[in-house]
Amino acid sequence: MSLHHRHHERCACGSTFSEYRAGAALAKPFALSGVRRVYERSRPFSIKHIALDIELIVEKKSFAALAQLDLVRVDKTATEVSLDAVGFEIESLEIGTEKAGFHKGQYAYDGETLRVTIAQNVNETSLRVRYRATPRQGMYFLAPDEHVRDRPNQVWTQCQDEDARYIFPCHDKPHIKQTTECKVTAPAGWAVLSNGELVSKPSAEGPNTYHWKMNEPHPSYLFTIVAGELTIIEDEADGIPVTYWVPKGREEDGRRTFRRTPDMIKRFGELTGVKYPWNKYAQVVVSDFIFGGMENTTATTMYEHILLDERAAIDVTADDLIAHELAHQWFGDYVTCRDWSHGWLNEGFATFMEHIDREAKLDKDEYYYGLWLDFDMYTSEAHGRYKRPIVCQDYEAPIDIFDRHLYEKGALVLHALRTELGDEAFWKGVGTYLKRHAKGVVETRDLQRALEDVSGKSLEQFFEQWVFRAGHPELTVKVAHEGEFLTVSVKQTQVNQHASGPHSGAAEPIVPVFAFDLSFEIGTENGPVTETRRVDQINHTFVMRVGKRPSYVVVDPTFSSLAEIKLEVPGDMLRTQLASASTARGRMLAAPALGKMDDPPTVAALSKSLANESEMWAVRAEVAHALGAIRSDEAFQVLSENASTKHPKVRRAVASAVGKFRSNKAVDVLKKLALSDASYLVEAEAARAIGSTRQSSAFDTLIDVLDRPSWADVVRAGAIDGLANLRDDRAIPHVMARTRYGVSTRGRRAAIMALPKIASDRKTRETLEDLLDGTDPYLRVDVVRALVDFGDPKSRPALQRQLERELDGRVRRRIREALRDIGGAGKRETDRLRDDFEALRGEYTELKARLSKIEAMVNPPEKGDSKTDASKHAKDKKHDKPRK
Repeated sequence: MSLHHRHHERCACGSTFSEYRAGAALAKPFALSGVRRVYERSRPFSIKHIALDIELIVEKKSFAALAQLDLVRVDKTATEVSLDAVGFEIESLEIGTEKAGFHKGQYAYDGETLRVTIAQNVNETSLRVRYRATPRQGMYFLAPDEHVRDRPNQVWTQCQDEDARYIFPCHDKPHIKQTTECKVTAPAGWAVLSNGELVSKPSAEGPNTYHWKMNEPHPSYLFTIVAGELTIIEDEADGIPVTYWVPKGREEDGRRTFRRTPDMIKRFGELTGVKYPWNKYAQVVVSDFIFGGMENTTATTMYEHILLDERAAIDVTADDLIAHELAHQWFGDYVTCRDWSHGWLNEGFATFMEHIDREAKLDKDEYYYGLWLDFDMYTSEAHGRYKRPIVCQDYEAPIDIFDRHLYEKGALVLHALRTELGDEAFWKGVGTYLKRHAKGVVETRDLQRALEDVSGKSLEQFFEQWVFRAGHPELTVKVAHEGEFLTVSVKQTQVNQHASGPHSGAAEPIVPVFAFDLSFEIGTENGPVTETRRVDQINHTFVMRVGKRPSYVVVDPTFSSLAEIKLEVPGDMLRTQLASASTARGRMLAAPALGKMDDPPTVAALSKSLANESEMWAVRAEVAHALGAIRSDEAFQVLSENASTKHPKVRRAVASAVGKFRSNKAVDVLKKLALSDASYLVEAEAARAIGSTRQSSAFDTLIDVLDRPSWADVVRAGAIDGLANLRDDRAIPHVMARTRYGVSTRGRRAAIMALPKIASDRKTRETLEDLLDGTDPYLRVDVVRALVDFGDPKSRPALQRQLERELDGRVRRRIREALRDIGGAGKRETDRLRDDFEALRGEYTELKARLSKIEAMVNPPEKGDSKTDASKHAKDKKHDKPRK
């Protein structure tokens, strides 16, 4: 995983291994063919309470249950209630009340919907449904087998987005809230966790039955049961019981991982003005979880990789995932999106609160860097897959919109709101939003109105362009100085490729103009000065009287524009910005632009920054990437000298950058890191990078580390990526072997994605097609992506067959995209062309470096020559006269 990847999956968003990098593909429309706009259905009866009595039949991967639903009439004319209920064997259904008694009810059931007749004169009633089920979704039974002997015996549920219907009859929508309780009978020795308070534990003589009761209403997707052999670690936060349920033997890792939870609970309560709103908070770690975490009310489920051993904790944190799922207890559980199309109110806030926690724990620089990485993930999806409004009703299944727009862009929009309103008004508005809609359901306009009410500002245009419209600003910003004037030219270049022309009816690119404030930090002899200008047209030229030539200009220092920015700034200004900007964000913004320059002053400036141990690690990491982009001999020398730098995240960035150099010298540097480093992630990145050198001598090192144990199997994944990057046919059997069941899921997924890069034969295609039957949905998503990369139309029948039986909405979406897109030249041919281009680029860089050295020898600078590249830039290029 590179520095631009999160280390943990989250609650339903695409996998950290399933990213689209910018430029990877041409973005397509979000709405697929045949998809109709989704509207909520009528609900003539509301459900007040659901009580379950469940017996787990572990050996059969099934359960027997009695469900009682208490109903209240809403529609006076209704004679039937329709309930979501999938795959049940219904043994009996009774209707009535505790006082009047129950009698056999009249119902119809088609395997998906349970319709029960209710007399028109009945205003309140209860249903009792006795049934059995062997669920295909919703509830998952784990047990060891001959290939995975260390898998624990566990049962856990996962109901988001709409899978509670596989466990009990319900209105399986987020806007329907009810209280719940459940009695769960599990195998002897197992512990059981569910929502709310523990009413009773098993007695010594009786069955192993736990009774949990949730006294506050919550939606069906937040219902949970987890059962297994688990150790409970107790903690507390402001009098609230806090527990961590971990596999036996992982107690120390559990304490290490979750120790900051109480601090987060207190901090979030203080910021929002709403104390933690429930009776307890539990976090339980399970195996083979299909998400990274799930924010079930009072009881979050986490996947096994959240647990950090001592070595992993060197440069991996679980705080982001812990903060994300905890934040949902306010945003999603306490106030819930009325409809999934407004799901960013859940996921955007939870992602934003990750950054808020990082800011509190570390500093503002870490906050900004986290936002920058989230922006990178969002724009990768926007350019490589699709652009859509954050609020969107055009989907086949709700899970379709649990993407980088919902999570990362949603968080970025909240950051922009915070910047627009200021901290005091923003957090006051958030508190008003939570209190006004406490334990209810919300839409986007509810947040907008709360923020407007406390700030007095109209936010209609803000929400219209950032939330209800697709895309984001893409800017070209040119900085020049002449006389006493600084001139900044700003051009919006974003294009809506799927807009229709007003007359022809054909697709006609247009520029959807965004309106926002753009700030500039200007380095003057008296210190930095900030100027802000309004951008609301395609082209602007801003002229500012500054006197002497500024030493640097930072564009958008607080990241309030949410814009991709292409800079055209004199090199000397960028070098000074790297060294002297007032914030780490300002300094790191200079690095990518400097990476496009190859001259001795630039390499020297980057070298100084990389070697500066007191500089923020993220700035140094971006500097390493810039040196890797330059690819000169001098840049390689700087990187190799810093390969053993103390900070593990900087070492990782250096390893990645060294991989850009295709030489045996690069192999020598990377081999040391891959074979022995204190950090798992450094070893993994070094393995990935050593393959990128394309030197045959890297092969043996990659085989040496291929099956090395590590946290979350990151070293194996890095080695497999390295073998794929190496493009060596000797790697094929090694990678193919790691696709088999029994290898860890993350290792298998890396191998699956590697196959199209190194093999293009029928056997490889058929191997991938066979893997479509895998049990892990993330793995199936990656199989589909690999088949798209493979590019063989002969895989279409296998994909179509899988689509017909696929239940997971994430996989269905990817298959439908694949069937739309597959049939091109394929990933391997694309990679071949890219390799040819990179080879030519490398030759060009080498020739350019040699020419620079010859010029320096022929025309050495005269003593006392103080001309800057800014003055050269002024001579070489004509600038418009400053205009006000």
